[in-house]
Amino acid sequence: MSSTINNASKARWRLELLAPVLGLLVLVATAVGFAHTVAKIQFATAAYVSGQSIWSRAQLATVYYLDRYALTGDREDLARAREWLTIPLADRVARQAMAADPIRVEQAEAALIRGRNHPEDAADMVWLLRYFSGWGPLRQAAEVWEASDAPIMRLQSITEAMAHTTDPRALAALREELSTMNRRLNTQTEQFRNAMIEAARWMAAFLTTVSVVFLVVIIVIAGLLSAWILRVLRRSERRFRAIFEQAAVGIAQLDRQGVIRDTNPAFNQILGRSHEQLVGRRYRDLVHPEDAAKGDEFRDQLRRHERSSYTLELRFSCGDGQVVWGRVTVSLGQGEEFVVILEDISESRRLSMELSHQATHDALTGLFNRRAFEHRLSETLGRARTENSHHTVAFIDLDQFKVVNDTSGHFAGDQLLQQVVGIFRNCLRERDMLARIGGDEFGVILEHCDPELAIRVAEKLRMALDDMPFSWEGTDYDISCSIGLMPISPDTPDVEHLLKSADIACYLAKEHGRNRVRLSSDKDEAQRERLGQMQWVNRVRTALAEDRLFLEAQRIVPVREGQLALCYEVLVRLRTETGEVVPPGVFLPAAERFGAVHQIDRWVVREVMRQLARHPEHLAALESCHINLSGGSLDQVEFRTFVVDVLREFSIPPEKICFEITETAVMHNLAEALNFMELLGGLGCQFALDDFGTGLSSFSYLRRLPVNCLKIDGVFVRDIVEDETDRAMVRAINEIGQILGKQTVAEFVETEAALLWLRTIGVDGAQGYGIHRPCAFELILQETQARDTATIMAKHG
Repeated sequence: MSSTINNASKARWRLELLAPVLGLLVLVATAVGFAHTVAKIQFATAAYVSGQSIWSRAQLATVYYLDRYALTGDREDLARAREWLTIPLADRVARQAMAADPIRVEQAEAALIRGRNHPEDAADMVWLLRYFSGWGPLRQAAEVWEASDAPIMRLQSITEAMAHTTDPRALAALREELSTMNRRLNTQTEQFRNAMIEAARWMAAFLTTVSVVFLVVIIVIAGLLSAWILRVLRRSERRFRAIFEQAAVGIAQLDRQGVIRDTNPAFNQILGRSHEQLVGRRYRDLVHPEDAAKGDEFRDQLRRHERSSYTLELRFSCGDGQVVWGRVTVSLGQGEEFVVILEDISESRRLSMELSHQATHDALTGLFNRRAFEHRLSETLGRARTENSHHTVAFIDLDQFKVVNDTSGHFAGDQLLQQVVGIFRNCLRERDMLARIGGDEFGVILEHCDPELAIRVAEKLRMALDDMPFSWEGTDYDISCSIGLMPISPDTPDVEHLLKSADIACYLAKEHGRNRVRLSSDKDEAQRERLGQMQWVNRVRTALAEDRLFLEAQRIVPVREGQLALCYEVLVRLRTETGEVVPPGVFLPAAERFGAVHQIDRWVVREVMRQLARHPEHLAALESCHINLSGGSLDQVEFRTFVVDVLREFSIPPEKICFEITETAVMHNLAEALNFMELLGGLGCQFALDDFGTGLSSFSYLRRLPVNCLKIDGVFVRDIVEDETDRAMVRAINEIGQILGKQTVAEFVETEAALLWLRTIGVDGAQGYGIHRPCAFELILQETQARDTATIMAKHG
């Protein structure tokens, strides 16, 4: 029985001994697991900080090469942008895989590796976000990362949009949106980095505290296991040291006086100094002298525990004498020590500066662009008002620059522009701003320069350019310029007024013979007229947008008795906002002068075709519908295609349409006019030469023009009953037209006597208020039968 008791006692002793041992083992296992987990969190956090640096560089490089592609059109820049963009796109795929339910681990790891994270880090990065994404700083970092999806996808959309467009305005809009996306992503990058740094700092302090507690407990309970626990801690320390040594960003530890106690290789490499050269030095001595005072207030707040960290961009002096830009994040470590994380942003800074330079400078000449010019002009106007000072703005337009481009090519034009810039710079003061504001247009802001002095400076520029020889491949060109000046005074209304006035003065200088200087003046009648025309251009565009254009028609009738014809000329009219009808002589000259008339022509052509298609019976009876075209439309190759497309869209027989073109427009650009006539004439369209007889070269070019009809200018027709000279001109034009087999139509026929005389000499047709006053186009469209002259005059005369 005694042996039985002893055996039971031994068993209980063994159980009592085993229980604390097992408890100790559980405690040790818990401690080891906890230390390993925290170390793994720190390792993964450092990997995310390193990955964020790679992501940030990829984002900036993508924006940089996209902006360069928008300016240069170089497909290699587009390819580089797409290559860099794959990094944030891969990271996005990784995040989505980690957010999936269930998580797609292999896909997430593969995507992180494609995002240029180290393959050995991928598993820990997935593990960290999988199990700790709901914890404070990491949750914030995950939310910031998820919020970057939308701008990254928009960045991809912008990339593809730029790849498939060449429209300058579309590219400019995409560049503006690209800048917005870049700022948004930079903000999110900063938020993500701060969250990860906060996580790393907190975990470092927490690990140290908990490790010490566990160590003390384990030493008290079982000294035998302390060595094993110490080995675990040493392994953890070695792993932390490995993270410290292998981190892609620079890390340094400072004491409370700011003396460097330790650095990692990345920190040494960024500053170009060895570990021995850095340890023991004051951190402040490494900062560029001009930036040394930055962050003093933040450091004091850290010492007072009023903030946990701060981030600055500073310049550092390297060992080789060079200067490097760094993004520095300083946080509190253990005790009163500081932890400094340094990221080399020299390349990012360079790219940012280059982007800023490209946004304000012209790529060809290196001058300021229009955007920077207008900004400086606004500042100068502000100084004029506050200082009661006077300045002058000049617009310079090269004369006949298009001739150089068209005859010798755009490369010759580029060389000419660069030589011109050199001439201008030699004639201007350093404080004067010279900018390229258009193809061959320059702007100059002459600071503290009254109009009298500005005229002398402008004449100096003009004469210097006039004396400049320019030769290209054996061809010599005479180079000159027209200059418009506008004073800047405290009374100047705004920048828009300055720009318009200087532009008008320059235009008037060109219009009055080129190679001259013109000073803008509010009392200048020509300038006021030109300003009024510019305002009419805006009103015309508004009328087009608000559908306030409408059509009228005026009959063209056969002169010979007994002939029938349903023929008329379509006329465009404009109705103001108040319903008042504006004569075409008011708005069309302005539209032609400032390049808006082709929009009117397009509207008229399409509207006429649409209306004709809605009246098939009228279309069947129609002999000829005359539509006026401007010279500005003839110069546009795409306008020809537009006309053909509209004819086909509404199934209008081309032989029913006669396009009227003034001989002035034809003579202005004979080659383009011939191309237009041959293309549309080949389809069956007819052509009439409007206002014929006023040009000096009409007869010499008439044989070359495939026109069907000559419309004798009304200036010769209006007084033919009384004026013998006018009768002689009309008779001569009619005879030449008939000899060449072309129909003749007299305009401005206002009396029955004039019609009788035209019938006597054999003119084919007549048009004018004496026959038919213009009426609404809809009224003409209701007619389905041709009528003779007598009937029309009896009804409408």
